[in-house]
Amino acid sequence: MLRTLLLLLLAPLVAMAAPDPDPARFAKEIDAFDAADAKNPPEKGGIVFAGSSSIRMLKIPKVFPGLDALNRGFGGSHISDVNHYLERCVLRYEPSIVVFYCGCNDIWDKKSPEQVDEDFTEFRTRLFKRVPEAKLIIMPIRPCESRESARDREADMNRRFLKAADADPRITYVAGSADRYLDKDGKPIPELFIGDKLHMSDAGYEIWKELLTPLLPVPAGKP
Repeated sequence: MLRTLLLLLLAPLVAMAAPDPDPARFAKEIDAFDAADAKNPPEKGGIVFAGSSSIRMLKIPKVFPGLDALNRGFGGSHISDVNHYLERCVLRYEPSIVVFYCGCNDIWDKKSPEQVDEDFTEFRTRLFKRVPEAKLIIMPIRPCESRESARDREADMNRRFLKAADADPRITYVAGSADRYLDKDGKPIPELFIGDKLHMSDAGYEIWKELLTPLLPVPAGKP
């Protein structure tokens, strides 16, 4: 009887840790990064955009003309997936700047903010161990209509991102990349999203351009 009672009391704590999805589902995308690097080896010390589909769908030459940067986002990824492939999609480039957007899928797939924060801690710890002087730019989780039910947990995770930035001068938290997508009533602005009401439209990426440009090196030939 006592054992049964203890199991019932502990069950909610055990349930808090959601399983990581299988990172092997992205093997072909990571292999494509390897092939691109073999064909045109990137110089170390550059800029890497890393994370999930909002990074993958970012057209760097269009949004940031002249910026020499690698896009190593893979859609649908969790931070645990990024960590699994961290050597191949970030660390081997020994970047001077990493622009990071991830965590949205984790929260939507029922991972707790505490669990996602642990994965993010691993991410930044491994990054700074390899490149101690790197700058990490965090784009917080962007609220959207299709995932309205996760809004509170997304906000919790964003507060954790901000706390990490407040504690480390190498980390910049780009606050406006969350609230700029909401109207005065706190509703997602439709024209900033494509039809799935999840991913950004060109207008949505223009906000990223506005917010990130002052944080990135000025491309050669630009004032």
